[in-house]
Amino acid sequence: MTRPPRTVQVALTDGERVWTGDDGALPSFVQDPEAGGPTATARASHLLTDAVHLAPVVVLDETRRLHVVGSRGGTPRGGRWAGLDALPADLREHVARSAREHWGTPPPQRPDWYRPGWTDELEEWIDAALAPTGRSRTGPVRTHRVWSISAVHTVPTDAGTLWSKASCAHFAAEAGIVEVVARHLPDLVPEVVAVDRGRSWLLTEPLAGVSDDGAPAEAAEVLAPLWASAQAASLDWLDELRAAGAPDRGLEPTLAAWREALATNAELDALTAGERVRLAEVVPEVESRVRELWACGFPDTLGHGDLHSGNVAHDGAHVRIFDWSDGCVTHPFLDGTHLAHWITEAVGGDAGERVRTVLAPWRDAYPHADLDRAVALAPLADLVFQTVTFDQLSRSTEPGTGDLDGVVLFLTRRVLAAG
Repeated sequence: MTRPPRTVQVALTDGERVWTGDDGALPSFVQDPEAGGPTATARASHLLTDAVHLAPVVVLDETRRLHVVGSRGGTPRGGRWAGLDALPADLREHVARSAREHWGTPPPQRPDWYRPGWTDELEEWIDAALAPTGRSRTGPVRTHRVWSISAVHTVPTDAGTLWSKASCAHFAAEAGIVEVVARHLPDLVPEVVAVDRGRSWLLTEPLAGVSDDGAPAEAAEVLAPLWASAQAASLDWLDELRAAGAPDRGLEPTLAAWREALATNAELDALTAGERVRLAEVVPEVESRVRELWACGFPDTLGHGDLHSGNVAHDGAHVRIFDWSDGCVTHPFLDGTHLAHWITEAVGGDAGERVRTVLAPWRDAYPHADLDRAVALAPLADLVFQTVTFDQLSRSTEPGTGDLDGVVLFLTRRVLAAG
């Protein structure tokens, strides 16, 4: 679905005043989500001065967003400070509330990166991590993207730019998972510089071949056999992953969480009466088919959980997988299904045959397992898996941000179509 361009208004505030243009209006820019380039949070953080977001982005309507930021030092040029009462009433309330929540008591489930001083703490940790390496930071960290799930920054150093990522509470295990995976599969993940498992902070070298448009289909074709081999190898160190906090997304936890999602997720109130009747009919059959997949004879392994083109770097010769938020222990064919559909969407062909080709290495590894039946069942199981992922995220992240709205409903309707 094509997303329309959005007008982004930026409110730089100290809690009592806001920076406006000479005409009294908030500075703004137009962000085209389809055009690539810097994210809206990156642009808003540097539009006026070096700034940080005080609160999540405010959704004003379908085509307008408000970013409330605070300066890390320095006064913008070309404009003036004005009292908050100079703003229109709707904007004034959003800015005042964002400032109040930042410097006062934040709402439940708000991530730490909206807390006063958080960026300073991140820079202190980075400096301490770099000191033994002989490297040093040469400037403030720069926002790449901040939202309800993660905060990603670039870090200028005297030996090149590094990347830092902090994960939300729901994905608190991500840094530890990456640390374990990098120890065993160093050529398939970002090169780790430092990890703070307690705060889920990760510092890595940059990745060659990352594109705003995602990696090309050839990257998936290169990755598919490598990833199957890596997943099989992970059987030897699953206990390390579990100790790092990797969640169990195997059969029973997945089905139990899916049933809970169907029973309690508010988005499903939008289902029609006919869809609800149909859902009640298909749930037993879907559960039966998911159980059948797990009974086909393949073990649970390391899973990435969200293996698509936007999470793979490809420099023409090598591939690396990043964004391990959904890392877990689960059925290996779920990742394989993602790879197969990525290739199919890019170059065409029959999706079922593509899944079979991508998962072919598992036939040699487990000759007595039922590969053909598992290939047929994996796409539906992946829809169930993803529904659980987004339901759990919606429960654990701050309501009202709009970041994940509608995904559970969309996936449930896909289950209905496939069930």
